[in-house]
Amino acid sequence: MKLSDIKIGSVIEIHITRGGSEYKTNSKVEYCDEKFTGVSPIASIHGLFRFTEEDEVDIVYHEGDKYYKWDHVKAGVARRRDGSRLHVFSTEQEGASFNRRTQFRFEIGEVINMKYEVLKSNEKEPALNDKTPEANLETVFLMLNEQYEEVECKGYLKDLSEGGASVESDVKLGKGVFVSFKIDSEVGPVFLRGVILRVIEDKHGYFDYTYGVSFVETSKNYMRYFYLQQRKQLYENKDS
Repeated sequence: MKLSDIKIGSVIEIHITRGGSEYKTNSKVEYCDEKFTGVSPIASIHGLFRFTEEDEVDIVYHEGDKYYKWDHVKAGVARRRDGSRLHVFSTEQEGASFNRRTQFRFEIGEVINMKYEVLKSNEKEPALNDKTPEANLETVFLMLNEQYEEVECKGYLKDLSEGGASVESDVKLGKGVFVSFKIDSEVGPVFLRGVILRVIEDKHGYFDYTYGVSFVETSKNYMRYFYLQQRKQLYENKDS
């Protein structure tokens, strides 16, 4: 599948590797031709987000049960005839297809120190911000709004996948809240930050709430750690 085959109105994932971290955001496709695919402008705390030459940018698009990925695309900004601007991406390669529903997930089962955002004016109230990854990198790049700060609580990391995690806590949080935590591993400390997309309440469990988290930022060594755990589990299953 070509990048130009993406349907206008669809939402694509934009994965950015910058420095020692990897980030993810979403935006809606507004323009397509044989050379460029344009999406709604991605915001940053300083206005329009600017890609750098050092950024590594990947695009993920799903159509039904199928997912397609383009690695190392060119990214920039274009201006329309009416003066409005778009972020645009281009590549000559075709997208590689995969099935995300069958993606590898492994159990962790560890107590963690988890942080979540609260309003400074009331530390007991979680910050139910609307800055989910959709077309906004303002908080994704650790540029937290001054009205928010982070509070630490105990959590339980149930499992991990390539793009998210399942965590538990006694603290009641809502969809759209950003949480973060670290994992000590054989490849060094792994930092993970994500937004809550799913909430399950279970007063009969060890923790009262289970959260489905989609990562918006990971340290660069996360995939190395992830694939190492994948190989370990595959070998264990092979020997059992």
